[in-house]
Amino acid sequence: MLFVGTLCVCFAVSLFFRENRLVGLVALMVFAYLAGGANPVTTIDYPVYLNHYNMLGWETSPFEKGYTELSLFFSNHGFDYAQFRLIFAFLAFIILFISVCMFTKNVALFAGLYGVSVFFNDAIQIRNLMMIALVVLGAALLSRENIALKIGGIIALLVATQFHDLGFVFLIILGLLGFIKIEILRKYYKYVVYMLFGLGIIFTSASSASVVQLFSSFLIRFSSRSDSASNVITSFGRGNSTSTTIMVWLMLILFSLALTMLVNSANRLGMNQGQLKYLFVGSAIAMLVAFLIVLAPDYSRISRNAFLFFLILLSKVVEEKKKIKISEKNIAKIFLVLSVLVFTTYENTVIWGPTYIDSIPYLAKIKK
Repeated sequence: MLFVGTLCVCFAVSLFFRENRLVGLVALMVFAYLAGGANPVTTIDYPVYLNHYNMLGWETSPFEKGYTELSLFFSNHGFDYAQFRLIFAFLAFIILFISVCMFTKNVALFAGLYGVSVFFNDAIQIRNLMMIALVVLGAALLSRENIALKIGGIIALLVATQFHDLGFVFLIILGLLGFIKIEILRKYYKYVVYMLFGLGIIFTSASSASVVQLFSSFLIRFSSRSDSASNVITSFGRGNSTSTTIMVWLMLILFSLALTMLVNSANRLGMNQGQLKYLFVGSAIAMLVAFLIVLAPDYSRISRNAFLFFLILLSKVVEEKKKIKISEKNIAKIFLVLSVLVFTTYENTVIWGPTYIDSIPYLAKIKK
């Protein structure tokens, strides 16, 4: 019951202490152990990664260059895939820990919320785990005033694209919107959300082939993954069910309301505007899924990755609030945040199907 015990400790500690980096570090290391030491029989995607690891040097790797080169380095030094995966997971979670610490001291709360929501998705999709860890690091560095750190932030975002192509989404949006003042971003945010939902409604009844073709053209030019373009056309352009689309839209509406509330609270609490801007933009990237989900369920990964920024922002707001008063208004806010957590967890669980759901007890080592 290591996983359950870790979550209980995280939530208990975060109730009484706003500075809890050490507990957060231990929790993330537990997650690294669980993700890295996953059972190859009960974990989906594991056999695919294992087979391509064993074929290094005998085939053109289907993965991004950064992941391939790191795999090749460990393979050439005698590590089998199980050993490589464990080291890879610990490295990713160490990067994530450092990144979260640059935003908040309330790391235990972040770890607990991450553990009960989207951790198991990243435990399976291991390249995505490294990508989002580097993305959060890049955002943390970009939020600083020092020009050298900002350059380091751009480098981290570029490296993230070498582990998963979705890193390009964060590279482009965080890179571009980082030059805009947060007051302007907040002012026009709702209009962008309206536009994205409008596009989603249009694409439900019109052809989305042109959008898929645009994405594939971009990846042909910039991706380090050999089959990215064809993968977008075959796997990321196959459409989606109406029920899944509506479910995701409901989740995004709740998410947007909660994000706006948290940003307003963080602003009133006097949070550093540079940090707030990148947490706001990083979280808001989730709203792209309002129209992308029409193309394929796989695009839900974008909202899942952006959700980490939301969790960091939530942890920071709780850290800054010395005392939470019990009132109808605050109860409504807490209920909204809990609704987002539950809905996001549910959506990112059911969208991957029964095989993924069945793997969760094994990943948590509740079942053997």
